[in-house]
Amino acid sequence: INEKVSSETKCFCDQCLHPGLVDYINRTLGTKLVDDILVDAQHTGYASRMFFQFTVLQDLLEEMDFDNYVKYIESYEEFVQNWIWKHILEHYAKNEDLKDLEKQILSTNLKNLEKEILSAILKKIKETLENLRQKDGETVLDFLENFCQEMQRDLVISNYNLIGMQFTSSSPQFASCVKKFLPDLQKTLLSDLDILDIESKLSSLSVKPQDEIFKKVFGCGKQCPFCKVPCEAGGSNHKEHFAAVHQPQGLGIYKDIDSEKLVYNLCSTLVASESEFQCEDTDWEWHQFKDYRVYYPDWCIQPDPSINASDYWKFFLKEFNHDLAQHYGCKPADLPEDWKNLTKEHALQALKETYNMKLV
Repeated sequence: INEKVSSETKCFCDQCLHPGLVDYINRTLGTKLVDDILVDAQHTGYASRMFFQFTVLQDLLEEMDFDNYVKYIESYEEFVQNWIWKHILEHYAKNEDLKDLEKQILSTNLKNLEKEILSAILKKIKETLENLRQKDGETVLDFLENFCQEMQRDLVISNYNLIGMQFTSSSPQFASCVKKFLPDLQKTLLSDLDILDIESKLSSLSVKPQDEIFKKVFGCGKQCPFCKVPCEAGGSNHKEHFAAVHQPQGLGIYKDIDSEKLVYNLCSTLVASESEFQCEDTDWEWHQFKDYRVYYPDWCIQPDPSINASDYWKFFLKEFNHDLAQHYGCKPADLPEDWKNLTKEHALQALKETYNMKLV
């Protein structure tokens, strides 16, 4: 193949095939990453919305970081987005030093996915080049038109990029030369991918795995108007919001008006009582908890006459009673004496029972 034909082919590969392949990788890799992460869903926490909620609360319990708990309670959507982002970084980073994750180059596992995607599309390009029948008198531009039509489901090659290109070779010569350029093109593309860190890589994907996983596990995002526990109802079009276990209302900034102390009672306990509440939604007028649906008709809080909250959240409030009071600018709750005996093991056991994860 002479130098002129080689130059024409290189120009086509650089201006047309290269950007088309970059676009293809960006469109395909995100979906592959989602599938890759969800294959191991039981270990990454994404098997179901309930399992995700359990995994997040288990992580919070292990870390016992008050600031993270506050983010979970006050900004649940942002917390979940950050949680998913952190775990995607962990999943693909070379090491697990969280402070340096954003700077880490992606692991071999991700590189293998990129190689698989690129190898598959290059194989298809090669087969298409070989299978196209070169007609007598067919110009290279005619040949490229047929090629682009055959590959249109996978590759977007803009006609604009072909403007100004002049081809003096025959279409068989051109096709043969393109096939010989493919290995170098593959090497260049993989080299370009190799220097990108995880943040740059994810931001360039058409399908962003963090967004797709977020939609799978986040739910509707609504939180209980009293205690801020997130809704656990399945689907996005449910008519009623629901949570298996509610938190002490002090976690939702509820405090006793007279004593200015955090309220430790559970929503499900209060809606079964004669207790009253007032807030901005009621124009600060007193109303009974059992009539809460007058103001929050889309929430279903199952009444529970028990005065005991979940051991998980009782343990949290026991551990962070003063921190939470200081954060909300009020006084600590007067907690029942038996709460003092609660341990992290009690909290974990309660969490497993709540989400039916006894074997986890």
